[in-house]
Amino acid sequence: MGSLLRLSRALNVAVEKLLMVIGAAICVILFAQVVFRYAGDSLGWSEEVSRHLLVAITFLGGTVAYKRASFIGLQGIGHSLGPAFQRSVVLVLQVLTLACFALIAWFGAAYTIKAAEHTSASLQIPMSIPYSVIPISALVFIVHVLADMVAAREKHPR
Repeated sequence: MGSLLRLSRALNVAVEKLLMVIGAAICVILFAQVVFRYAGDSLGWSEEVSRHLLVAITFLGGTVAYKRASFIGLQGIGHSLGPAFQRSVVLVLQVLTLACFALIAWFGAAYTIKAAEHTSASLQIPMSIPYSVIPISALVFIVHVLADMVAAREKHPR
């Protein structure tokens, strides 16, 4: 468990730092856009970059929210039926979550590869670059879920 839990924690720290950088970049870009528009010019690329960065914040921020257990929980399910039933419910939910993120990673990777043929409107970069956040964040989710599954199993061995 040690290495998987360390990987999960290291990924979370890296994503948190990346989110700070992306958030700061969005602020600077949008502020520059306002200044340039006020001066009579416009940054044609600023809205596109900000939109792609905002999507990245959404997907990557979800991984941090999962790691911090900030999502709405299902605390009441099985609470009155005892700890063994509750652990079973948690395990089933973790397996379903893992399957969901595996599907997102699979289809996200396929869509990212397919999007390489297309370019963005103002930057003229392959659309696979901004779309790559989908499979990357799904893989981070998978690491976090696997770490949680291993930690739960070690906490309550059978």
